[in-house]
Amino acid sequence: MLELLFLLLPVAAGYGWIMGKNSAKNQAHQHNRKITAEYSKGLKYLLDREEDQGLEHLIQLLEVSADSVEHYLTLAALFRKRGELDRAIKIHELLLEHPNLNQDQLTESRLELAQDYILAGLLDSAEEHLLILVKGKRQQAIEPLITLYSQTREWQKGVELYQRHAHLFIHSQQRIAIANFYCEAALNSQQTELMSQALGVGEPSIRPLYELGLQAYQREDYVQAIHYWRDLVTQFTRCSPLVIDKLANAYHHLNLQQQFEQLLSELVEQGGVLLKIHYCQHLLTRGENQAAMEFLTKSLKKQPNIRGFRFLLQLLAGQNAQLDEALNPIDKLIQSYIDTKADYQCQHCGFESHSHYWLCPSCRHWESIQPSRGLDGF
Repeated sequence: MLELLFLLLPVAAGYGWIMGKNSAKNQAHQHNRKITAEYSKGLKYLLDREEDQGLEHLIQLLEVSADSVEHYLTLAALFRKRGELDRAIKIHELLLEHPNLNQDQLTESRLELAQDYILAGLLDSAEEHLLILVKGKRQQAIEPLITLYSQTREWQKGVELYQRHAHLFIHSQQRIAIANFYCEAALNSQQTELMSQALGVGEPSIRPLYELGLQAYQREDYVQAIHYWRDLVTQFTRCSPLVIDKLANAYHHLNLQQQFEQLLSELVEQGGVLLKIHYCQHLLTRGENQAAMEFLTKSLKKQPNIRGFRFLLQLLAGQNAQLDEALNPIDKLIQSYIDTKADYQCQHCGFESHSHYWLCPSCRHWESIQPSRGLDGF
């Protein structure tokens, strides 16, 4: 009999373990059913158009369970879309206080909270949360911080952020933005060395070359102006209309027209119509009028362009006084048409403008606004 009791002990222990496990499962099941019922109750309020009561009910449920973080982030996004930033902020703050969120969930919640603060105009609070993420080596915070510092025009803060955490600036657009921050800070403080540092951010950028060349040009240091602007038109040929007229003048002041012509020869095939017009003008100065007309005519057959066509008409008019009188009204008509067209276009969002901006007013991308191309462009 005693031996039988010893044999039954493992059976009893196993039975107890199974019953305990089933009991825990039942409790978890009941807990999940309770949460599901509460969710259903909140959603019913929404379906019955009792939105305020339904949303408040779902917020309170956050304190019961953190298993559905994505649901709460979606709910907060709904609040933000409705313009109810105080409620979106409340959800994100509750999420950050919850002890069971993993690092990715905490990062997303803090990023969303910072976005709430930005939209609410609480920029200092937004900056505080974003800097917490940067200290935690979270690269996701870099883009909103760049946007924030661009909005507040705190260029030096952006520069210092880059100097401390350069390894987090992994996207080219972020490094281009910082190059522009250096330029803005240099212009504000009149510290030329900051402008030069913009060349060392590890990403080719238009702005530093343009500004350094312009400063040299304004102090009549044409050698330095040529140095920077030659690099600009070589690396960013599409942007040559920004400097090509002044660059031609700098070469002229140094009596280096032949070198300028050599530069044009290297770029003319890949460049736009303005480079082709400058190349034709050099042919004209050598008396090669026929060669200039043939070159331009051939170019226009490949890539029709209104500005190139106007220059061709001017060449024709210059050879015949009677033709000049007849073509003059057409020239004015073409110029009037050109004046109605935008000179610049954002390559990211398509924003068009008669003026050039380093920061697109529409999509807030740096250096995305470039001279227009195509039938009406440069």
